[in-house]
Amino acid sequence: MLADYRVLDLADERGVFCGYLLAHLGAQVLAIEPPGGSSVRSQAPAGAWWQAYARGKRSRGLDLETPAGREALHKLAREADFLIESYAPQRRAALGVDEATLRAINPRLIVVSISPFGGDGPKADWPATDLTVWAASGAHALAGDRDLAPVRTSVPQTFLHAGADAAGAALIALQERHRSGLGQHVDISAQVSCTQAVLSGFLGPMNQSELIITREAGGLASTFPVRLTWPCKNGYVAVTMLFGPAFSEPNRRLLRWVAEAGYCSADDAEMDWGIEIAAMIGAGKSPEPYFALCKQIEAFTLTRTREELFEEGLARGIYIAPTLDVAGMLDERHFRSRGYWQSNGAGARVPGPCAKFSAAPLAPPTDAPANVGGDGFSPLAPSQPATSSGAPRELPLKGLKVLDFMWIIAGPIFTRVLQDHGATVIRVESTSRLCAVRASPPFKNDVQDVANSAAFGNFNAGKMGITVDPSNPAGRELLLELVRWADVVTESFSPKAMREWGLDYETLKAENPDLIMLSSCLMGQSGDRAQMPGYGNMAAAIAGFYELTGWPERSPAGPYLAYTDAVSPRFMLASLMAALEHKRRTGEGQRIDLSQAEAAIHFLAPAIIDYETSGRVWQRMGNRDLALCPHGVFATSGDDEWIAIACQDDAAWTALCRLCVFDDWANDASLASASDRKAREDEIEARLAAWAAGRSAAAAQAALIEAGVAAHQVQNAHECWADAQLQTRDHFISVPHTSLGEMVVENSRYRLSATPAQVTHACPDMGEHNVAVLTDVLDYDADRMADLFASLALE
Repeated sequence: MLADYRVLDLADERGVFCGYLLAHLGAQVLAIEPPGGSSVRSQAPAGAWWQAYARGKRSRGLDLETPAGREALHKLAREADFLIESYAPQRRAALGVDEATLRAINPRLIVVSISPFGGDGPKADWPATDLTVWAASGAHALAGDRDLAPVRTSVPQTFLHAGADAAGAALIALQERHRSGLGQHVDISAQVSCTQAVLSGFLGPMNQSELIITREAGGLASTFPVRLTWPCKNGYVAVTMLFGPAFSEPNRRLLRWVAEAGYCSADDAEMDWGIEIAAMIGAGKSPEPYFALCKQIEAFTLTRTREELFEEGLARGIYIAPTLDVAGMLDERHFRSRGYWQSNGAGARVPGPCAKFSAAPLAPPTDAPANVGGDGFSPLAPSQPATSSGAPRELPLKGLKVLDFMWIIAGPIFTRVLQDHGATVIRVESTSRLCAVRASPPFKNDVQDVANSAAFGNFNAGKMGITVDPSNPAGRELLLELVRWADVVTESFSPKAMREWGLDYETLKAENPDLIMLSSCLMGQSGDRAQMPGYGNMAAAIAGFYELTGWPERSPAGPYLAYTDAVSPRFMLASLMAALEHKRRTGEGQRIDLSQAEAAIHFLAPAIIDYETSGRVWQRMGNRDLALCPHGVFATSGDDEWIAIACQDDAAWTALCRLCVFDDWANDASLASASDRKAREDEIEARLAAWAAGRSAAAAQAALIEAGVAAHQVQNAHECWADAQLQTRDHFISVPHTSLGEMVVENSRYRLSATPAQVTHACPDMGEHNVAVLTDVLDYDADRMADLFASLALE
């Protein structure tokens, strides 16, 4: 779908995923490698990251330190549509890849910069690694055991989030270029990208709530710990037993099973635990009955294997999934039934398409280039010359009309990006099936009300909201009228829901033949587990993330809450933008079937390739790294305050020894390299822990950064709110809210230099735009509106 576009990919491991995702969608991507090859080629385990994320790319070796290398790059830039780079901000001009130089060469070029903290601000030039940026984002603070340090996922995730954001942002900029004829600069901060994994959990203090969410192994904690992971005979299962009315009936289904087996009472099984747990969290009701119930559920799960729990649980409609390692995930029959896995040239299984497209299926990417090459771009039609009308440039997605059936987290995050960049998004809700996030804390002013959820306000900022009963004939007809109005329909229900309402793709296509419909659920629209109900914590468990987050001697500890809900929106955005390109070229709409689990698996591709080539199964290893040492999180003098420290290279180790007065190690040749230090990791960590314990996190951070060592305090909600870098990026913004006056939400996660996002207001109240949609969008007169309201189709 992106075959008409050329991409110059200069990024190292901090941006390699951006070019990978564009190549995955069909773009012609040329990786520019320095002498000796990209650093991604040697990233531990050697070869796995390159084989994972250079797929679909070609290679060209250039030495940008020389005038000849820069001249060759600039010649390629004249032909390119996108250029991706991940240099430190101060290095860009010296290498000739700053925006001003590149745009002078090719005004149509879209320049994408990916860096740890963004292109400006007080931390823009800080040394950084995956660990320290994850700590800065707030996501790190939310995973781990309460009695141990916060923990990261053992397959580094930070720059995958940033690279995926960069790809979607670049394609949004392309939509604007179609009108203006001009490119622009896309600035991606990995810190800001990774805040998405917090899933709005830190918006409480900004919205006058005292609720602070903290870590709990395999769950989450606020006023008390809520469990999401349970041991069984041969491992663990993720079970979604949560608070709020949306979980009342699913909780009953689980507990009736537990009661049948004799592990809890019938009274316990019939209690409305969705409401009870919510009262414990928000109203101060004693949580002891919940803790007692958890012990009974655990006694039950320990009598069965994860396979038995999974299969029977699915048959009973219970929100349950096994926590699989990479080997188990590769053997899960659902992915085989979807034809998901592809093979590389060596016969190793690799992740397949991030989405299934009905009109333009994705072709398997070619293998990663084995050697540094001398390739250029393949012939394409000549690029159009840059032209500009001189009129003000408009938001890239202005005029795009979206009918949004998404609910909970992942889908609304995605459609909010569309709204931020100019689309008109009409969100369909139902009062009889309330979105679970409307009942989820933190709440504005700590008032539990469907209008007050800060998370809902954030995920749905800027959208119009209507409340329609799709099972009512008049309601269904209203929705079909909106389908005829829309360019795009989005939904995230299990496959049967839209069919039961008569709103499946074939029906909607008959009403609007050019429609693009994006459907996103946990496991996709087909396959053995297609009807599996549930949430992103279950997809994270089955896709392998749980077994890769935590401590080797403990149970899985995360990632926080519904991790694939943080990952999959990036793939939804890039997939839709690619489908819009296909429609622009052919006039053809299509169905996009995006499995949240399958999309997220791309973030574990190096571990999959390593297993396929070496037989090694990556396991959770706390905060340690396969290559860097020291690399950990250490307690400081404050209460539950921690500092992430990672020596990014051997020079940083020398600087660390001097700072910490480790004189006996400073010139010890046996510790000169990270591989040498790995043999004495326990000893090194013990001494670093003693050093950190005598300092505040802020003081330790300042000293380490000044010494040139990558470090960052593990930030919680209050620290993110006060973070000078996030303030520079205007990450938290106060916007109007119809019934509350104002609400603090997050800003767009990336900056477009010419057409920045606009966030106009927080979420709509229930049914706030019922009349506006009828009159302004569908042009109903008073009589027709009266008939519709009389039908009770509008709730």
